[in-house]
Amino acid sequence: MRRMTIKSGFSEERADALFLLFSGFIDGRDGKELFDTYKPLLDGITPMEVLVMGDRLLKSGYSIDSIKKQVEKVFNIIIPALKEYEWEESHGDAVYWLMEENRALAAHMDEMKVKIRELSSLEESSVEYSSVYSALKKDFRRLIDFEPHYLKTENILFPFLEKHSYFEQPLKVIWSLDDDIRKVIKEINSALDAADSLGIEEHTVIGRLFMLMMRMTYKENLVVFPAAAECLNGKDDADMLRMFAEIGFAFVEPPAETDSAEEPKACQEGFIRMGGTGFLSVNQLVRMMNSLPVDITFVDENDEVKYFSEPKDRFFTRSPAVIGRKVQNCHPPDSIDTVNRIVESFRNGDKSEAKFWINLRGKMLLICYYAVRDNKGTYIGTVEVTQDITEIRELKGEKRLLDWEG
Repeated sequence: MRRMTIKSGFSEERADALFLLFSGFIDGRDGKELFDTYKPLLDGITPMEVLVMGDRLLKSGYSIDSIKKQVEKVFNIIIPALKEYEWEESHGDAVYWLMEENRALAAHMDEMKVKIRELSSLEESSVEYSSVYSALKKDFRRLIDFEPHYLKTENILFPFLEKHSYFEQPLKVIWSLDDDIRKVIKEINSALDAADSLGIEEHTVIGRLFMLMMRMTYKENLVVFPAAAECLNGKDDADMLRMFAEIGFAFVEPPAETDSAEEPKACQEGFIRMGGTGFLSVNQLVRMMNSLPVDITFVDENDEVKYFSEPKDRFFTRSPAVIGRKVQNCHPPDSIDTVNRIVESFRNGDKSEAKFWINLRGKMLLICYYAVRDNKGTYIGTVEVTQDITEIRELKGEKRLLDWEG
């Protein structure tokens, strides 16, 4: 793991003081005594020091839940100092777009607050109340559309920051708080759909959701994003923005597309580059494909078989002799017309998938054909995936726990 260079303003003394303050609250020590002892030592606290403190808490054995129970209390103490911290927000970079989403969320929630206040002044039986209540329900449902923001921070920003040794642990707390937000968004939408007006219970859930979401924007804007701005470089931003586009943007118009970076080399130091999502050795790739409980066959743009996997249990006979053979010659004569229709529809772009299911030797098999295209949409082949879905069809309810024996 690469170790980042900490800015000269970083203070071990402040990070230690914040750790002692936070751990003291978790341990149940007197709050006033903690405040009087450590607050004077926290003037000038920086985002980096907050993250280092969070790392130390988790590595010292404090659980995420215990940290979450005290985080708002501690955050209230250090917010004034964090607001004074100066950092440069670069227009158009990855962090900028995350902050734009937070600004848009804040505006949306301000509009929701106006509607909530308006409802308190209307008769519940009036047409006006019903109209405002309906609009408010739409506003709460729209909060579901903020999900791409959390997905980008968790699945793109966090992995980039975890390359820097100070960031891996405390980001787990942020992710857990994101999950809390998701749960309460579901809760309030269910409650509003089941009610005709805002009652005490609905107001309670709304208050909890507003606090969670707005306090998260503070944590991101005052801690995570400024620290990220210190760490990320131009290449990081370019890579992240490309990945952001794949997930989508929340509450803002997406930025204009930029020219793609130079195509990375397919192989690097004995590894195959899997597009932009990682590197695998040939052995890892082969073993991974053969571990999947499916038959996979790839046919290139010239209708020639180029690859098939070797799972433990095959459904159809395959031999290395088929490599290089025309796919039409690998099927019985009465299937050739169907094969040609599928391939030609994939090639000309009319279709991108075809599915069949059959009974074979007491098993229900799902056979899927998918068009494979390059990043310009040019057809480069077809992949066939066959799976035994006999047991899958019988699944009911949920299974969330591991039930291994021994």
